[in-house]
Amino acid sequence: MTSGSIEREVKLGGRPGFAMPDLDGVVAGLSIRQLPTLDLDATYYDTADLRLSREGVSLRRRTGDGAATWTLKLPLAPATASLRRLEFDVVDDATTIPEELRSIIRPWVRSAPVEPVIQILSHRQRQVLVDVYGAEVFAIDDDSVIAREGGEQIAQFREIEIELRAGGSVEQLELLTATMRRAGAGAPDPTPKVIRAIGPRAMMPSPLAPPDLRPQATIAEAVARAIRVALAEMIACDIGIRLGQDDRVVQRARSASRRIRADLKAFRDHIDATSVDHLRAELQWLSTELGERRIADVVFARITGSVESLSGEEVDAAYVLVGRARERRSRATAHLKDVLDSQRYVRLLDGLMALSDPSSLSGGERPPAVESIPEVMDLLWRRARRAVKNLPKRPSTDDIRGVRKQLSVLRSATLVAAPLYGAPASEFADRIQRVNSDLDTIIDARYTEEWIKDRDARSGSVGPAVIDRLVAAQIVEADAARRAWRESWDACRSRSLTRWFRA
Repeated sequence: MTSGSIEREVKLGGRPGFAMPDLDGVVAGLSIRQLPTLDLDATYYDTADLRLSREGVSLRRRTGDGAATWTLKLPLAPATASLRRLEFDVVDDATTIPEELRSIIRPWVRSAPVEPVIQILSHRQRQVLVDVYGAEVFAIDDDSVIAREGGEQIAQFREIEIELRAGGSVEQLELLTATMRRAGAGAPDPTPKVIRAIGPRAMMPSPLAPPDLRPQATIAEAVARAIRVALAEMIACDIGIRLGQDDRVVQRARSASRRIRADLKAFRDHIDATSVDHLRAELQWLSTELGERRIADVVFARITGSVESLSGEEVDAAYVLVGRARERRSRATAHLKDVLDSQRYVRLLDGLMALSDPSSLSGGERPPAVESIPEVMDLLWRRARRAVKNLPKRPSTDDIRGVRKQLSVLRSATLVAAPLYGAPASEFADRIQRVNSDLDTIIDARYTEEWIKDRDARSGSVGPAVIDRLVAAQIVEADAARRAWRESWDACRSRSLTRWFRA
């Protein structure tokens, strides 16, 4: 599989009678080169309910331009006049989806079969704009398209694509687009061919899009919406983990899974909890697996950062620990990939998707959520305050984890309430998150300190002076965070922040 490449292009409608203008010299320093015409045959794959198309994702197998190639395209940003997508190609004659592409789409499709949904035939007239060295800067394709479903023609249209390649600029792309428009091309339309061909069914909202809550929404509706939001976050982060994006996606995925688990417990008395216990256990499993990768990321980042403050031979000695942290991170990464590709994980996603339907949580007529949420919030608020009050003067890491757990449950419940209570609830959730961030720093620094000491005790190859310096760096950060979290906590206790749920 090729590493993901970014595709940036503008799509224009080819109106009847439209003639391609002469683009030679339109962009200074670039000249036109004609390329042979192609007849492309692409089969697009999706689930029966078009889960990929509704996320802006496309998966196809295409022939007609060299070897048969599977291509997966993922949206990089909301569509504007231009379309930006991350593209993966696998050259493969087989008609079964390559596993490396199936892995990427797994969190979207889950256990649903992925099958051919439409065939798109394109007669492509091609030209490229090249610079003085012959390098291709823009590709311009004029496609006459026929779409077939079940062997029957369902759509026919013409589409002009202007693709920006290496060395081109957005300004030049806009200039070419304007030239095409003056010649009679249609307005820019970022809709991919497959979605345009299938039509309205492919343009339905994402299955993961959270519904709006009416003022009289029940607890079941509010919790189901929160599950949908957290599940969408989990899946977005899942894709990021698979593609090797920054380490924060692991923490975000873990936080989202823990929010769902916390909500199912906090609102247990107000929903039909028939299938909740099993899902909470599975969420605990996933959180633990994500936590292993997260802490490996944390240790690696912290030790690498601390090494930068060393000098000379100390750096060489410290890199023994860096190497061990990197090895641990690599093992955790490989293990997490196996977890995300497991049927157990897919079943969990399916279960959470089903649970995000309010009917699965509603055991009959329930009062509006605004009548029940204040009671739940007040209980969780009192528990959090009690946990903070009971902290020893010199709290252990487990003591701090206990407080953080109570605050996390409180924040999660606040996010359930936020769509109904608006800005006051959102601000309260943000303040709680600041406290948790400080507590995370304490926990992470202490864990890294113990990890450094433990690895040195096992090998003794780093040297006491270097160990002392690395440990001291963690202690300094933990102490600073310990002072900061008290200030963050005091800010949360303002009556104005809790008035929305307290009588």
